[in-house]
Amino acid sequence: MKKGLFILLVLFLTALAAAPAVAVDVKFSGSYYTLGWYVDNPSHLDKNEAPGAASWGTVDASQANYANRDARSRRGADAFYSQRFRLQTEFQVVEGLKLVTRFDALEKRWGDQAWAGGTGETQSRTQTPQGSLDPNGVRRGAANPKAQENLEWERAYLDFNVPFGKFQVGYMQFLTWGTTFLDTTLTSAGIRYLYSRGPWQAVAAIEKRGEWVGLNANNIGVANDADRDVYDFGAIYKFKPGEAGILYQYSRSGQNKWEQGNGYLTQLNGLYPYAKATFGKLFLEGEAMYAFGDLRSYESTSAAPTGGTAGTNRPGGVSINNPAQNVGVQAFGAYVHGKYDLKPAYVGIKFAYLSGDDNSNSDKATGSIMQSQQMNRSFYPTLILWNDDYQNNMGNIQGNVPAGATGANRRTGQNYTISQNMDNVWFYQIYAGVKPMPKMNLMMALSYATADKKPKSDVGAVGSPGYYNPANRVTEFVSDKYGTELDFIGTYKIYDNLTYMIGIGYLWTGDYFKGYDNDAKIRDNYLLSHKLTLNF
Repeated sequence: MKKGLFILLVLFLTALAAAPAVAVDVKFSGSYYTLGWYVDNPSHLDKNEAPGAASWGTVDASQANYANRDARSRRGADAFYSQRFRLQTEFQVVEGLKLVTRFDALEKRWGDQAWAGGTGETQSRTQTPQGSLDPNGVRRGAANPKAQENLEWERAYLDFNVPFGKFQVGYMQFLTWGTTFLDTTLTSAGIRYLYSRGPWQAVAAIEKRGEWVGLNANNIGVANDADRDVYDFGAIYKFKPGEAGILYQYSRSGQNKWEQGNGYLTQLNGLYPYAKATFGKLFLEGEAMYAFGDLRSYESTSAAPTGGTAGTNRPGGVSINNPAQNVGVQAFGAYVHGKYDLKPAYVGIKFAYLSGDDNSNSDKATGSIMQSQQMNRSFYPTLILWNDDYQNNMGNIQGNVPAGATGANRRTGQNYTISQNMDNVWFYQIYAGVKPMPKMNLMMALSYATADKKPKSDVGAVGSPGYYNPANRVTEFVSDKYGTELDFIGTYKIYDNLTYMIGIGYLWTGDYFKGYDNDAKIRDNYLLSHKLTLNF
């Protein structure tokens, strides 16, 4: 018996030694930044207004962790440091086959101990059930925050060539196409196929944005096919001065489709053509958007909608209990950017338009879909308005815009506050800069923005023929003016891969932030920032 085991062991070791060696080539890349900010008036309301005035009552719903604090705390300035470490690793198994991963770590404000349960960051912990107390004794942080708040493994996907193209499978970067106009640098799961031949490239993909069994835990077996999938089909043509392409995207969400009730299906189509080219000293780029489809397509238009959208008491004591009505959507967008290089100086202009929805038709939305489609978070046109860094750290720009039903478009989900997702806008910008030395870049930009449609208050039961009822008191924002912003950004390369940035932004706050109340007192805001970024 022992002799037999010995022979098997020898055979196993011989086979192992004869097996071909697999050498995996590992490549690392990533970044680290630390950012310091002073924001003078994040509320954009008058800090000198007497306590108790109407606009003092507005609490920023996006700052959920601070909801129990006195609303006046939003009036003060804020100063902080934040940072993020990002590491991407590529495992090159063989030529044409690799595994790509990426994670973020210590992405937080300096000194923030909400994740640690109120103690110092001196010990490891698997859970933080209570959150922490701020200096005023008010509890901050969710009741059960993430145990891995400071380590988020975000991407892992296979990238491999085949004789007829390339596949990428797993969690990877989606939501980017053409220019940066509608991009959002977020991660989604899916499968992407790429095929190149000469100057042409074709792309096809399926994205899994959501996988649900129902609207909540109590609806298991009630909601049907509650997924959100996105399908992409695109083509790119590259020519000597640039490239052009067009993407067709189909998005389907069944999260509100019910087996036992009258729910609805959302199906949206989008066409996104773009072009960009350089002609000598002139760079031009542009992108357009046309979105259409069904925002709400009900199982039945002869029964009331399921989910609380009918039979609701409205202002004036009127109860609406009408059959469901389908709601379509037709939205438009356009972006143009031109830059002329005068070396060492340069000048440029930017224009962006995204249609809004003013609830003027009960059966059709005319825009305000960027938030629901997770689009346009990475455009970064200014330092304050629609800036992902600013909103991530400071929350949405609230002003006197109310929370709740009257502070958002109930059909499309778009919040009336200013978030990362630029929408419902006419945006104009001129900028100029100079590079006095190869490692230094100084740039100044002046931007002006207005809303395409002034938001309106809730006008009735969503998706029903009674959407407009005379008993409902419909009001609209006092102004469509977001404001005028002046930004200065200076960068200097300390090393080729280490950059220091200084940013100064001043926003002349527009009356849009008065919301529905013309008597609300708004005030300008400015920020001072500096950022140290390492790329490797």
